[in-house]
Amino acid sequence: MAARGVVECLGCGENKPMSEYSILDVSGMPRPYCKPCNAERVRLSHYNVTSEFIDLLLLRQQGKCAVCRGFPPEGKTLHIDHDHGCCPGRRSCGRCVRALVCANCNVYGLAWYESLPGELRTFGSLNEYLAHPPAMRLRAELDVLAVG
Repeated sequence: MAARGVVECLGCGENKPMSEYSILDVSGMPRPYCKPCNAERVRLSHYNVTSEFIDLLLLRQQGKCAVCRGFPPEGKTLHIDHDHGCCPGRRSCGRCVRALVCANCNVYGLAWYESLPGELRTFGSLNEYLAHPPAMRLRAELDVLAVG
């Protein structure tokens, strides 16, 4: 269908104009995924998680940020928070994913709090979050179900 200027996305299954796709290479052919689906695939790959796991985590968190418990602004998604001390390099192992958090908690709250010396980390709710993040609890439950 690319010849008619419309391509079916392998991610969402929608027929979209070629302007909704990045170009794959010098051939001029579009990528098989539209820009939003491709961005999500890259994000999931970066954190080494599946869309099913993120959907379960979002359901577990009732669509809210795991730290402040607020909903993301309209049209925005929650960020995938992970333990930066776990994996060397830019990619995550996936097991260090902690939760889904809003942009403010991700950039300002957690980054600031984790940079503090241990004796200044006195916020009980953040300490609980860091010690027992929702994604790690979910992963442990899924591991038990897979074994039993």
